Amino acid sequence: MDTNTDSSSPATDLAQAFEALRGEVSLTRRAVEGLTAARERIPDYSPTLAKLGKQIEITIAQTEAIRQAPAITLTRDGIAKRMIEASVLVRAEDARLLNETRDVLSRSIGKIDTIVERGQAADRQWRDKLCSAAGGVIAGILLWSVLPGTIARSLPASWHVPEWMAARTMGMTRHEAGRALLRSDLAVEKSR
Repeated sequence: MDTNTDSSSPATDLAQAFEALRGEVSLTRRAVEGLTAARERIPDYSPTLAKLGKQIEITIAQTEAIRQAPAITLTRDGIAKRMIEASVLVRAEDARLLNETRDVLSRSIGKIDTIVERGQAADRQWRDKLCSAAGGVIAGILLWSVLPGTIARSLPASWHVPEWMAARTMGMTRHEAGRALLRSDLAVEKSR
């Protein structure tokens, strides 16, 4: 730099330097004042930060509980083993329930069979009674058709029981019945 070409004097340079320093100090002062004012306008985040801190503590505790849970430490083989054990327990309970149900069903079927057998026995008994009654009626009819004639023939002939029976059967007096029997006997003889 050539000192001859420089139009400023050292006093001017010094004044300019002080002026520039004054501007920078003023600027720094305004910046500090602005920071102070800005700091006064900043809201108090202490309660929010305290809540966040509690939430973080809760999350850490939950994460620790999850980390210590047995499911986290299980491998695929461990999970498969546990699933097999659980299925065996469930199947055992199902088998027990099926056996109980089978037993109850067997007892119920036995009771139903007993009721059916009683009903069938009652039907057989009713049928047997009906057959016995029908047999008795038929035997009675046969007996009453044979017995009076046998008894009438075994009685003395002087009692004229066969003639009396014939008259009653024909619904006539003995004389009228005798005549009717003779007429029918003659008609039979002529037709031969």
